[in-house]
Amino acid sequence: MKEIAFLFIFIPLSLCSQVVLSQKNQEDSLIVLLQNKSDSSRIPVLISLCWKFRNASPAESIRYGTEAIDLANQYKDYNSLAKAYSFVGVAYRIMGKYSKAVDFYYMGLEIADQHEIPEQAGYAHLNLANLYIYQELPGLAFENLKKADTIARKIKNKPMLAYVYQYNGRIYSLDGKLDSALNSYQKSLTLRQELNQLPEQATCYKYIGDIYFQKGSFITAMQNYNLSLEKTDKQKDKDLYANLLIKKALIFTKENKLKEAAIMARDGMKIASQIGANMAIKDALQVLATISLKTQDYKSTSDFQQRIIQFNDTLFSKQLSEKIFLLEYQLERQQRNAKIDLLNKDNAIKELKIKRIGIISIGLTTIIVLLVAVFFVLLKLLKQRRNHEKLLELQNQEIVKQRNSIEQQNWKLIDANEKLEKSQEELKKLVQTKDKLFSIIAHDLRNPFTALIGLTEVLHEKVDTIDSAEMNQYVSMINESSHKLLRLIENLLEWARSQTGTLKLFNTNLNLKTLADDVIKIYITQAQTKGISLKNEIPDNITVFADHEILAIIIRNLISNGVKYTQKGGNVSLTAYLENGNTVLKISDSGIGMSHEVLEKLFKIEETFPTAGTSNEAGTGLGLVICKEFTETLGGTISVESSVGKGTSFCVTLATSKS
Repeated sequence: MKEIAFLFIFIPLSLCSQVVLSQKNQEDSLIVLLQNKSDSSRIPVLISLCWKFRNASPAESIRYGTEAIDLANQYKDYNSLAKAYSFVGVAYRIMGKYSKAVDFYYMGLEIADQHEIPEQAGYAHLNLANLYIYQELPGLAFENLKKADTIARKIKNKPMLAYVYQYNGRIYSLDGKLDSALNSYQKSLTLRQELNQLPEQATCYKYIGDIYFQKGSFITAMQNYNLSLEKTDKQKDKDLYANLLIKKALIFTKENKLKEAAIMARDGMKIASQIGANMAIKDALQVLATISLKTQDYKSTSDFQQRIIQFNDTLFSKQLSEKIFLLEYQLERQQRNAKIDLLNKDNAIKELKIKRIGIISIGLTTIIVLLVAVFFVLLKLLKQRRNHEKLLELQNQEIVKQRNSIEQQNWKLIDANEKLEKSQEELKKLVQTKDKLFSIIAHDLRNPFTALIGLTEVLHEKVDTIDSAEMNQYVSMINESSHKLLRLIENLLEWARSQTGTLKLFNTNLNLKTLADDVIKIYITQAQTKGISLKNEIPDNITVFADHEILAIIIRNLISNGVKYTQKGGNVSLTAYLENGNTVLKISDSGIGMSHEVLEKLFKIEETFPTAGTSNEAGTGLGLVICKEFTETLGGTISVESSVGKGTSFCVTLATSKS
């Protein structure tokens, strides 16, 4: 097995060493060439260096690209300017600075559109599509990809079309359409082979290997990863090289080749750390944690899991912030375009008014001329009076038609203004929702972390003097704070999935009593601690057609609320019944209840407010919002009945099981 691992890793490295040396010499030659250039002749060399350093040293790439932008602006070289903006944006994207990347992409796109440079416009749309794929925003990605596809076919640009196929494959992969993704990657690879583009072929083989990995065809996946490694420039494309090593380590882990897997995972993590590729580092840690667990090295497993949790927290916060920025950026652009459209419409209205005045003036002048002509003609030829009257009538009808046309255009403009006002209201609501979410994250995530830090500091200070009873008390408090924090993060994650459209349903026929029993087990200890009776009175034969995980989240939040707001000695009960061909799940408690004013604001994210439980349990107000959104996602409805001091009942109506 060691010999096989040696063949997989070191033989491709030796085969590529001469290519790497040649490319290194090319970079050195470019740097020497740059030193001998001045003024505008530096621009193409700077752009080449910017592109070559993008993966190996993104910061160096940005430095060269920024200088190219300044010179291209100075000499009005718009083709080079658009290209430099795109290349710097790519470097920022590789560094994970998506907000900076999108700024540079749009600046490049504006230059390309303004000066009619279709090739650079196409690549700008490709870069935007790639960025939105990284942020898991397939709708925005597909919109830009369509524009790039149109440009590529119009100017017959095969490298651009190859990128279109590649990014289409990634969108299909995000949507779980693996066969469609594989077909797109194969088309991209065929073009890359025709164009003899080795680095791009390496990327295609890697993505094809990922599809086979997802399908469970590990042998075929390994073959494609090896093909990718053979064509990868391991010095310049460290991101791809690290990911390939980690992917191979995953396959070796599944085949129980744990020693080879550990070597590859550590090599991949080392390379990823050099360029700050946090996602690859997290994947490598996950492989090492799995290997430690299989070898029963539980201490190492725990250490790796702690590092994975730290990376997950950092990546989640960063991805959420970047995704919100991109959405706000897109909304700002739409609003700006809407204002431009409104100004254009105002100008159109003014032009129509001028035309209308001109038409009326011409009409009045024509009428006067005709009247004078008719007057003189009547004196001479009374027989022609009828013909002249008919001609006048036709002209009057034409004037009326033109006036009606202008009125219709005015109505269309009024309708457009109303739609713009509606769009502004929706934007205001979206901003309120975002502010509320930040408020929850800033306040409610901070409190459990503060509690955990305080408790661990006490344990650290008293580690030599604390007795077992007090230790158990502190451990219990830490465990409780950790569970509260986990529930809050789970709610935030599920709400974020529902808002970003990444939530996928897998509806099946479910036994409602069995599902409720599983959820009750989570809260039975908490209920017993408060002296609350927790009963499942759902009949055995009641079933629903729904997604198991989504329905479990709804029931979990409603039971948690019932236990939280019920006094000692109270009860929380679950029952279900059929009504109008649907199944109604009813969760009732004998708790403190709610006023009419509270009920009015219960399911609104922008107006939620936390209420302490009967044992001062903390809350965010987000749980019931998630219940409402998830119930509607399942095609059902949720309602509530409550009064102060008399308890609360939530009714969730869902579809019954399908035969």
